[in-house]
Amino acid sequence: MSQEEEAEVAFRPLKISSRQVSLLNALDQYRNMRRAAIAMHTTQPTASLLLQQLEARLNVKLFDRLPRGMEPTIYGEVLIRYARGVSHDFEHAEAEISELSRGAKGLVRIGSVIGTVPSLLTSRLIAFKANHPRVRVSIDVGTSDTLLPHLVNGDLDVVIGRLPDQLEHLDLAIDQLEEPEQMSVISRPGHQLARKKKIPLADLFALTWILHPVGSPMRLRVEAALRQAKMASPLDVVETTSLIAVTALIEASEMISVVPRDVALHYAKYGMVAVLDVDLPMSMVNLGVITKKARIFSPAVMEFLSCLKNP
Repeated sequence: MSQEEEAEVAFRPLKISSRQVSLLNALDQYRNMRRAAIAMHTTQPTASLLLQQLEARLNVKLFDRLPRGMEPTIYGEVLIRYARGVSHDFEHAEAEISELSRGAKGLVRIGSVIGTVPSLLTSRLIAFKANHPRVRVSIDVGTSDTLLPHLVNGDLDVVIGRLPDQLEHLDLAIDQLEEPEQMSVISRPGHQLARKKKIPLADLFALTWILHPVGSPMRLRVEAALRQAKMASPLDVVETTSLIAVTALIEASEMISVVPRDVALHYAKYGMVAVLDVDLPMSMVNLGVITKKARIFSPAVMEFLSCLKNP
């Protein structure tokens, strides 16, 4: 065989049927051929044949047959990952078609960190909806480390957030926003420190802090800032990502919290919180508009991305 023929064979597209995709997903879930066949509403011999045909086409073993089930090989893990992605894409295609059939002009699924909601996201989304009133928009607000897996899995179209270090290897496209996110310390308006000027950070150490969970990007940077200020002892901490929980706890206690500055100013404008005059030596990474490189976007998503990047 010539080099040209070998190259043609090497790059020949893999032809895989929808039933084989279903089988891979069922085997991933059940790790048992009989149960996978039942889930697919077919017979075990038929399911076995589908797998044999796929292994023959690829010339590799996809699953090890064990006495009490089946385990994917390294090749099987690769194919399962892609089969899972195909299933997700078809589920979302079905949802989008359903929306279109009910008169919508598209579907945009947004993930956003809390800090961009009062300013950037609100202004850009209002402008987008003014020109696209029949596009359905869903917004999921959370932390970057919880939102990005949903983006990778295809459950979100775009995330406005920051990129956690542990996900830097993923095939993501990032358009950095110009200004890094600033953070503020907040309390209830009647807090003993609310009217004090230039509060030393040490004065906050004995208070109860409301922070994001351990390991989240914001929590890591708060802890780094406190270490920089020589406050190494453990804090009294309540952990939550819920802004309603933060505001409710602050309103009823002497607790304090660290939130994005735009969020702090938004709630302070309505008299719900006070922004404490304290210098927290805390630098957040720049925010970005994050998408999957390999994803083919619908016209509605393309329009929203354009609105985000070119206001």
